[in-house]
Amino acid sequence: MINRLYRALLISGLFLAFTLPAQARQLDVVASIKPVHSLVQSVMGSRGEVTLLMDSSLDPHIFSMRPSHIRKVVNADVLFYVDSKLETFLTGIIDNDQQKVKSVALAKARDLKLLPYRTSKIWFTEETEDHTGHDHEEMDLHIWLDPENAIQMVRMIEETLSALDPDHRVTYIRNSKLVIKRLYELKDRLRQDLRPFREKPIIIYHDAFQYFEKAFSLYSVGAIQLNSDSPPSASHLKALKQIAKEKHVTCVLGTPGSHPRIATVVMGDTSANYGVVDPLGVYLEPGPSLYMELIEEIALTIEECQGGDHEIFDINPGMPAKKVPPAPDLQ
Repeated sequence: MINRLYRALLISGLFLAFTLPAQARQLDVVASIKPVHSLVQSVMGSRGEVTLLMDSSLDPHIFSMRPSHIRKVVNADVLFYVDSKLETFLTGIIDNDQQKVKSVALAKARDLKLLPYRTSKIWFTEETEDHTGHDHEEMDLHIWLDPENAIQMVRMIEETLSALDPDHRVTYIRNSKLVIKRLYELKDRLRQDLRPFREKPIIIYHDAFQYFEKAFSLYSVGAIQLNSDSPPSASHLKALKQIAKEKHVTCVLGTPGSHPRIATVVMGDTSANYGVVDPLGVYLEPGPSLYMELIEEIALTIEECQGGDHEIFDINPGMPAKKVPPAPDLQ
């Protein structure tokens, strides 16, 4: 009798030992850059902490993976990223057949709005925007700067997490619906806030914002540089300075690490202002609120740049925009 009871307890104990950890286990999820990390964490909610790979560098093209980063990616249940042409530091890992990394490229999400890179630093003409010379196979991968693209990314994230963790599918669906609702509200509100500036020309320092421009019907005429490793020539700065004067450019937008003195050359003797916009949220605190704060900050910087007191100013990109609503009640 005692032996029978002992065996029963042993079997039940072994059963619990094998089943409880499996039920309690949370997904090991990794995200490449802060905007992606924010959207993934929003869908994950309390189901786990998402590991952020690139938390310090200003440019994904120059970020270098350490062995600790590689281990995190290889051991993860899933890696979310935009595209290996943006996060070039991931190429050797996700293309390695031996490591079998489960990865999801969000640039392949359904119904994304994809735009080709602008291959000229000056794209304004008298009649229309100049789309000549575009290689339509080379797409601009700053896709997250349009909230409607972020919505499609959230849907892909939810589908992936639900497939990997079907027991908590309801949680992922609920969280994604809350995030999508906030994204729609964010875009509608900012379209109204930015409406007065649609006809005011902008020159941008680095061409990383055309998704934001198109999403909110803004009007830019050129860029100081297309790539961070291609400094502007004297002739190009002279051409931009002439355009700034002729087209009455009202705002020049820089990015973290750009040189305000070069912007002053372009601004010349115009009344244009200068502001700093941050496409990656470099100085923002990682987390589910970061994406909303990022889009709000860009809009707020443009509003201040377009309607300021005609002097160069430096917005601290680490300060969250004041309009950010409370985070949703994620599970």
